[in-house]
Amino acid sequence: MAAFDAAKEFLKAQHLAPLLSEVQQQLITLNKWSTVGQALQTLGSRNILSAPVLDEDGEYFGCLSVNDLLKSLYKVLAAKDPEWFEKIDSLTPADIIAVATEFTKQTVDKVQHAGDLWLLTADDASTLLDAVMESFRIQDRAVHHRLFVCSNAHEQKSNTMANTTVINITPGSERLSASGLKVTHVVSQSDVVKLLWANKGVLAEALPQTVEQLELDDGSVYTAPASMSCLEALSQMARDHKSSMGVTDPATGKLIGNLSVSDLRGLAVEEFPLLLLSVGEYIAVRRQLGSLSKADALAGKRAEAATTGKWDELLSGAPAISVTGASTFESVLELLAVKGLHRVYVTDEAGKPVSIITLTDVLRLITRPPHAPPAPAAAAEPMDDDEDEDDDEDEE
Repeated sequence: MAAFDAAKEFLKAQHLAPLLSEVQQQLITLNKWSTVGQALQTLGSRNILSAPVLDEDGEYFGCLSVNDLLKSLYKVLAAKDPEWFEKIDSLTPADIIAVATEFTKQTVDKVQHAGDLWLLTADDASTLLDAVMESFRIQDRAVHHRLFVCSNAHEQKSNTMANTTVINITPGSERLSASGLKVTHVVSQSDVVKLLWANKGVLAEALPQTVEQLELDDGSVYTAPASMSCLEALSQMARDHKSSMGVTDPATGKLIGNLSVSDLRGLAVEEFPLLLLSVGEYIAVRRQLGSLSKADALAGKRAEAATTGKWDELLSGAPAISVTGASTFESVLELLAVKGLHRVYVTDEAGKPVSIITLTDVLRLITRPPHAPPAPAAAAEPMDDDEDEDDDEDEE
């Protein structure tokens, strides 16, 4: 699309190396012998969605994301009882604690993902457009949401993670095999979108165009009523490979909240019975909305707004961020970049969700080759082994 030509040229002119110093922050890592329980607390306290996993030498071993944790929880539940999903309404807090105990005692090397994770050995010739196209694989069905920038720990060390791919994105270079790598930086899709927003003049032609004009409202969106069991909603996300679901009012169908895999972060074993709450009450308790405390919820008490069907009131303190088909591309970009969001929903005139716009959608649109058909709908959000969102604050 001609309106994005200047933005593509901008990314092509920007080298990756200078961005590394701008986005560098303390790198949070996990050891391969860390437990899932420790990982949940680390991701929660640091407000991140994934972390590199290091071996005993401090070298890259894999990556653990919140999506890995959700998929593992689903597998533990299925291993205990293949028919558990049909019995979900009869599960007790003791049942969930038993599952949580087994789930959290696993070490992260059994849960992490390693295959098809792209690592970048950066040099001054590597551009942001290279990174977006070749490392994020932004035009592919299964994308990467971040790239790890690494340095060689030492020469030619053998690495047993044979299916891990290491690349140098200098144009024309070949993919290298993994060997003795230490992670130095993480660069995410969000970092690139924020840079584009800071230089939004390169998007001058596109900014006034609407969501509808850019066909960003053509996808679909996956939702769960606020009254649904949170465990059921998360299990559907794991089973159907979703990373988030819009939360709707059961009576009106209006969008009133968002449930994400990130909402698992920080859960302690004794808090897992909270997953038996409704989606609305779980979000309210975890985000400290309203008067229902965590202790009261664990004791079996309900939120008054939930028992009276006032779900929009219950979640009024954490509404899902949305736009309409008439919203401008500038307003979408501002929400993603300034508020640090990973996604915004598209709603109709009645406030019902009709689509979703992610960071991936924005970068796909900007870098789409001329005359290329639109990429697959973002709402599918497949949680492949590398689908682990961004390492940024998850303000939803």
